[in-house]
Amino acid sequence: MWPEYLVAVAVVAFITLATFPFAAYVGGSHGAALILLLGVVVVGYFLRRGPTLLAAALSALVWDFFLLPPVYAFRISNVGDALLLGMYFTVAIIIGQLTTRIRAQQEIERLRQERATALYLLTLELSEDVGLERILHRAARQMERAFGARVSVLIADSNGALRPLPGENQSPVLALDEYAAAAWVLKKNQRAGRFTLNHPNAEALYAPLVTSSGSIGVVGLRLAQSFPPTSHQLSLLDAFLQQITLALDRNQLRQISETARLLAESERLSKTLLDSVSHEIQTPIAVIQSAVSNLAHVDPTEPWESHQAIVSALEHATARLNRLVGNVLEMTRLESGHVKPRLNECDVRDLLHTALSHTEKELAGRPVEVEIPPELPIIPMDFVLMEQALANLLVNAAGHTPSGTAVRLAARVENDFLIIQVADRGPGIPPESLSRVFEKFYRGPSAPTGGSGLGLSLVKGFVEAQGGQVTAGNRPEGGAVFTIRMPLANIPPVVVETLS
Repeated sequence: MWPEYLVAVAVVAFITLATFPFAAYVGGSHGAALILLLGVVVVGYFLRRGPTLLAAALSALVWDFFLLPPVYAFRISNVGDALLLGMYFTVAIIIGQLTTRIRAQQEIERLRQERATALYLLTLELSEDVGLERILHRAARQMERAFGARVSVLIADSNGALRPLPGENQSPVLALDEYAAAAWVLKKNQRAGRFTLNHPNAEALYAPLVTSSGSIGVVGLRLAQSFPPTSHQLSLLDAFLQQITLALDRNQLRQISETARLLAESERLSKTLLDSVSHEIQTPIAVIQSAVSNLAHVDPTEPWESHQAIVSALEHATARLNRLVGNVLEMTRLESGHVKPRLNECDVRDLLHTALSHTEKELAGRPVEVEIPPELPIIPMDFVLMEQALANLLVNAAGHTPSGTAVRLAARVENDFLIIQVADRGPGIPPESLSRVFEKFYRGPSAPTGGSGLGLSLVKGFVEAQGGQVTAGNRPEGGAVFTIRMPLANIPPVVVETLS
């Protein structure tokens, strides 16, 4: 601080030496007094309060000794000069104080603006939904910018040992003094290291990271300055740490909330699945039990044809049970992410005919209209998944239409998409159900008994797993229509074949 006093003395001396020889040309003692007063204002703008007061006092004494008659003497010859000297000294003190106060207010405002900007940038960085490590990396980057220091973050593991944050450009092994200071901070939740009384030999200033669940780590700042951090810097550091811990708490709460949501959703789905399966499985099992019981008491002398109805009922119940279990297993695969489509070049005609052959029994008694243009490209698809999707759509059409109602299966290329449609002439889909038909376990108000509400969900999952899209709607002439759109982009060149 003492260099500022030397600067104040030097400024007054310079103005005096520059003004004294020309005092007669600048208005005598009064003009020189104004120049000295200007020097006090300049000193007050750049220096602290103490040097400014010293400059004001020296300028008054210099003015009295060199310029106010009688010169070269600290003696006042009349009352007017005494009043003038007193007024000069008072004005110099007041102006110096006001200038110093304005400068101090400007400095405070500058620091306040820097603090607000730094906290805003930090809040902006931490506002995204990111994990713990990315939060700490972003916070460290903002702290380096705000403090002009090298920042390192140490995280406590399950055993309470500190380790560097992965990805930081620092040595994984800390010096003994550094680690001791950081470990003390983690244990005591107080600052330690350089510029403190605790482990002052450390090169960095360490501060704790304390969340609602306890201390999780330590932040180290290697400041470039040789003097202790100012109160503004310490206040800004505390504000940074508070924002970081709030972001960490928010991230932890978000993870807990997501886990709770997933658990609740899993429990809801499990209950729905259990209720649905237990209800739907009872009917085929009851039929199978009854049929088996009847077959057990069959009279060997009776012709086998008389028991054909029992065998037919047993076969139908077994197929229904097998379809139900298959849908549940496929939905489990979809939910667990185990469905990985294997895209191979597929002939669309073979795909459609295979789906029709596998649903021949369900479509019995319903005329099927197949519309396939003579030329269709070979498209990369998972043949098995797409065949199951089409089969579920055909079974759905058969289940929602009366016997004798036509079912239409068509395919065409339109605007770089393969369009496959399954349409029927049934009652159609109620408007309130159009947005929900692909939800798991959803069954429309007019849905027939015997379904689990999983078929259309599987269609959506199988199609979207291959990059396609499926939609549901109603035909203008009556009935429902389901449309699958598969993109043709990036398919390899193919040789076009014609239907024989």
